[in-house]
Amino acid sequence: MRPDLPATPGPPATDGGAARCAAGGSTGCTGWVRLRAADRCAVLVGVVVIALVTVPRLPPGICYGDPGDLQLASATLGIAHPPGYTGYVTLGHLLTLVPGVDPAYMVSLGVLAAGILAVVLGMLMQIRLGLNPWMAAAIGVALVAEPHVKPNLGAPEVYAPTLAFLAAAAYLLLKYSRVGRRRELLLAALLFGVALANRPPVAFALPFFVVAWLFARPKHEASWRVSLRRAAAGGACLLLPAAYAFGFLWVRDTPAAPYNYIEQYDREWNELPDRSDGPAARLRRIEWQASAAQFRYLMGNDWSGVRSKLRWLRHEVDPGSPISLGGMAGAVLLGMVVVATRSGPAVWLLVGMIAQSLIFVCAYRIYGQAADLLPMIWAGTVAAGMLLAPLFPRRLARPRLTIAAGLLAAACGWTLIEARSRPSDYWNHDATAFVEAVDLGTFPAGAVICSSWGTSPPLWYAQHVLTGRDDIRIINASSRRWQELIGPSPDRPVFYTDSRNRLPPGHVLTPYRKLWRLERADRARAGRTSTAGD
Repeated sequence: MRPDLPATPGPPATDGGAARCAAGGSTGCTGWVRLRAADRCAVLVGVVVIALVTVPRLPPGICYGDPGDLQLASATLGIAHPPGYTGYVTLGHLLTLVPGVDPAYMVSLGVLAAGILAVVLGMLMQIRLGLNPWMAAAIGVALVAEPHVKPNLGAPEVYAPTLAFLAAAAYLLLKYSRVGRRRELLLAALLFGVALANRPPVAFALPFFVVAWLFARPKHEASWRVSLRRAAAGGACLLLPAAYAFGFLWVRDTPAAPYNYIEQYDREWNELPDRSDGPAARLRRIEWQASAAQFRYLMGNDWSGVRSKLRWLRHEVDPGSPISLGGMAGAVLLGMVVVATRSGPAVWLLVGMIAQSLIFVCAYRIYGQAADLLPMIWAGTVAAGMLLAPLFPRRLARPRLTIAAGLLAAACGWTLIEARSRPSDYWNHDATAFVEAVDLGTFPAGAVICSSWGTSPPLWYAQHVLTGRDDIRIINASSRRWQELIGPSPDRPVFYTDSRNRLPPGHVLTPYRKLWRLERADRARAGRTSTAGD
């Protein structure tokens, strides 16, 4: 079979879609042709360079804070912090079953693979909209150095997998708009449902994805009866991941689970009903977890807060002058116009991903990485890159093809230099040295460790995955709660991860490995005197 022929038959295009795409894909590109070997080579070069930049910089083991929480939950098939990320935890757990490799590292590798997949899907979407593959690969490689994309490829957080599922859903909907197969529509709904069940703000993009389907519907669905059947099937696929998340939380919310965030949170705050109180209590606990009720106080903003968030967003996207920000916004808008001439549904998909980020940023009083700008950056990059499509269409004569390949080489070189010249911030998450220095396996029997959220996941990982020291109690609590949880006169060896917290009367802290040991003041003085005498 010739590589420029459709891999599978589709409906005839009224404007000569497949032939037009094969010839260069300027406008009205409605076919879906197989990529040529040279086109696939361009994408492969981009993937190899991205891997060379990112894989060596992955944290080698468990991480602090939220990334470590996701690694820990994946390794133990447990419940992570709200909303639980049950789909990501399940996929991560499958990766941790690889023998001979640190489970935490395998989770990091899986998150990186998801991030690379999202970048590749951006390349493919541009190619399907008519951009030359070598130019699309150059844009994808350069995107890796973007200040928000780079750290999310190296830290085992939830944002890169969310983007990968969302981008895959958008790509499949674009394919559905071209070929009209029911399979692509249902798979897109399923992948969108996975992203939605694990990251609720994805719901802000749902209306735009539905409109994209409605734009594509008249070409491929003969009647509204067919459309309603497909909509019902798509709705079922969309809700299936949520049903799985409910079942996962119902089964794994148990004190016997090695790691259960719901249980540890309730031990500290005592706000949730006990699981043994019956089905209503279990449903209340699941609702609290799945709805992220712990962070509900961050929801909602007045106009002053919205303006503050927009100022923060402007600084995050472009800390330079407003002129350069205007240029970036103009490039995205003009790129959207180019996309609109090639695919109406694609415009709605890209606008939906940008709108999702903007609405979430304005609605939540939260800053930093958790604001998750990746969907907006990804969609904006795809749109802005399409400005080059008239100059570099899919099929090029040799001179311009040489220029496109040269630009890809320049992007690869710049990204590699950028990665080496700037210290990686991936390692700020790495807790491997901390865990090795603590050496939990040799701790005193029955020890109690009072820890903060940042250091709790590495300690739990050392306990449940590396050592099996179930006799040690690790308390993740605020400093004002530590004394209440361990008692005024502890009869077990007690250690703190932070020396600045409140202590029981008559006690002091002495250094112990990477922690601090709680001792009675008179015993500590006697120990120092004895050491001085020796």
